[in-house]
Amino acid sequence: MSEQLCVLDKVFSQFKQAHEREPIMSLVQRKQALLTLKHALLDAQEPLIAAASEDFGYRERFDTLVSDILPTIEALEYCRKNLAKWAKPEKRQGGFAHFPSSLHVHYEAKGVVGVVSPWNYPVNLALSPLAFALAAGNRVVVKLSEYTPAVNQVLKTLLSSELKRYVAFIEGDAQVGAEFSAKPWDHLVFTGSAHIGKKVMRSAAENLTPVTLELGGKSPAVMLPCAQVNHAATQIAFGKSTNAGQICVAPDFVLVHTSQLDSFITCIKAEVAQLGHRPTKVINQAQANRLKALKEDALSKGAKALELINGGDQHVLTLLLNVDDSMRVCQEEIFGPLLPIQTYEHIEDACAALKAQPKPLALYLFATKRAHWQKVSEQVQSGTLAVNDTLMQVSATDLPFGGVGASGFGQYHGIEGFYTFSHARSVLKTPHWWPRAKLLLHRSPWLLKIVTWLYLKK
Repeated sequence: MSEQLCVLDKVFSQFKQAHEREPIMSLVQRKQALLTLKHALLDAQEPLIAAASEDFGYRERFDTLVSDILPTIEALEYCRKNLAKWAKPEKRQGGFAHFPSSLHVHYEAKGVVGVVSPWNYPVNLALSPLAFALAAGNRVVVKLSEYTPAVNQVLKTLLSSELKRYVAFIEGDAQVGAEFSAKPWDHLVFTGSAHIGKKVMRSAAENLTPVTLELGGKSPAVMLPCAQVNHAATQIAFGKSTNAGQICVAPDFVLVHTSQLDSFITCIKAEVAQLGHRPTKVINQAQANRLKALKEDALSKGAKALELINGGDQHVLTLLLNVDDSMRVCQEEIFGPLLPIQTYEHIEDACAALKAQPKPLALYLFATKRAHWQKVSEQVQSGTLAVNDTLMQVSATDLPFGGVGASGFGQYHGIEGFYTFSHARSVLKTPHWWPRAKLLLHRSPWLLKIVTWLYLKK
């Protein structure tokens, strides 16, 4: 057994035993843990920026600071501020049969939560689910990606001796990941590809472990006939160039009305040409090779490539024109700086094309007329929806984030994140002197008459 597997077994066993000894973590403890982690993360900003750039070969400061660290800080603070309100027992209503009992729902920690985090946002996608799980009173073990070793080393320094009572980080390759998923967690979160997500779910099923899957998919950006082209081009360029398109909710392809194709290409070229920063690179050669294969497959089948920045590097944002469904780039999640452009004639055609594909994690609609975007949103289901924007729906901490269908299921962010990692325990309290059980046990005739009069007559 490898060293990392031994560490995993040890930590899992320790946390399970700790939860049995102390199943309820006080609100004071949770708030302090969230605050301690927040301060540690604020102190580690510069080391994390440098480490992420090392792992990616070059990662733009913006992508680490604004897109990775900032949302994590917001999640930690959001949980800390709202925790007392979330954790209050909720009063529920009963009928005549329950009088004079009181009915409540108590939100309790599930126990020990496992989080499998990906490499594209190694800070946020490790620590955001951790924040909500910790807020719910759980102990949390995070499997960090083997593709971000430098970031992982910095993340480990965030854990004070007090935090280590509740949080642990595990590193390792695919074998460790498989063993991690097979543990009998009280809840398991996985962010990554649908292919691996299915394996994770199969492993979790052996233990009846509840699972949250964030899987991505092909998130479309649809420019409706009334769209403001300049605005749409700017938003799509932002959504696709951030982190070199290595985002589960990045626009995966664009549907453009035939009348807008030329102006859209002109606008997005002009927008990208004005960028003055060096873009983040694709994380490693394996991902670069995968993207190259997608591009070459499309070109061999008649597509046309239009690089928006000269240079030919692996991080260049490239439009792919004349694409069709026979091409891999139209079938697989791209997860990189390739952007296929397809056209349509009628809104109904766009809806049909979208409905023919698996439900995406994000749907981006661009329109100046409410009736147009509503028509599409009512017909096409997605995990999240943004109108005249990209990416920002995910950074809104108070909104739940999650997929639907092939893009995953379960949610975190918002109060839904607290609910995800909590067991909603139904509690009924009855005065010790109330004779309901005796009346029911002896089939009281007058009780039956009252029930019939209240509920069983027309």
